[in-house]
Amino acid sequence: MNTTPRKIKFSTVMNVLKKKPIPIFFGLIFSFFALLMLVIFTLIFSLTGNDSPKIDYDLIDSQGIETSAEVTNIEVESNVTINDIHPTIISYQYLKNNEAVRTKYKVLEGRRIEELQVGDNLAIKELNGQSIIQNLKPYHFPVALLFLIPIPFLLFAMPFLIYLFFSTRKELKLYKYGQVVTARIVSMMPKYAIPIINFGQGVIVHYEYETRSGNKVIGESLTTDFSIISDKRTGDDIPIFVAANNEYQSCVIPKLESFRNNWGIHFE
Repeated sequence: MNTTPRKIKFSTVMNVLKKKPIPIFFGLIFSFFALLMLVIFTLIFSLTGNDSPKIDYDLIDSQGIETSAEVTNIEVESNVTINDIHPTIISYQYLKNNEAVRTKYKVLEGRRIEELQVGDNLAIKELNGQSIIQNLKPYHFPVALLFLIPIPFLLFAMPFLIYLFFSTRKELKLYKYGQVVTARIVSMMPKYAIPIINFGQGVIVHYEYETRSGNKVIGESLTTDFSIISDKRTGDDIPIFVAANNEYQSCVIPKLESFRNNWGIHFE
């Protein structure tokens, strides 16, 4: 086994990845949609999530001090509808230690607040600087539920990404540590690219080589180096990489990548 790993440039890694267009397409496209939704949801709620403070309703309701507040503004979120009701943000102020405290309270109520107007008095409870409107529970949008939406996209992408990771790692490991062995070409067949993305093109090479114990093995490998078609014919010898710990695992050594990475491998 080659104990000193051969150097591999990023372009070589990309060429290996391009051999697997279907896992790349489905893995990346569904990961992209999942990431896009996460970014959009995060952006939306970072901009709108502070319209009313988060409070412990049950704690304030049980231990809070009753007082009175004045409604200063009523804002209906007409762009949001839940069960045919628009959330409403009630702004109010009350006195504490002779100072005016202003706060907001979002509710999802219909008839119970339809007659409420600016200037009306509210019965509230206050505790440690936080307050609630009595008999009106606050409404908070279930943000966590929205962040569950991207999960199916990630679950669909994961098998493709896992396959892409392990298959690519296996070939790159051959590039780094594989033993150089001479094989005989059995057949060559061009493989055409998927339209638009131009991934997956190359030459499928079938070749025969011998293990150290003398067993003959027929290998198959996809190479992106089209020069093999013009340089070689069926029956010609080519260098291949063979795994030291599994002689039935091999791949064609792409001439262009060998020159590009200075592997120093001789090509006849």
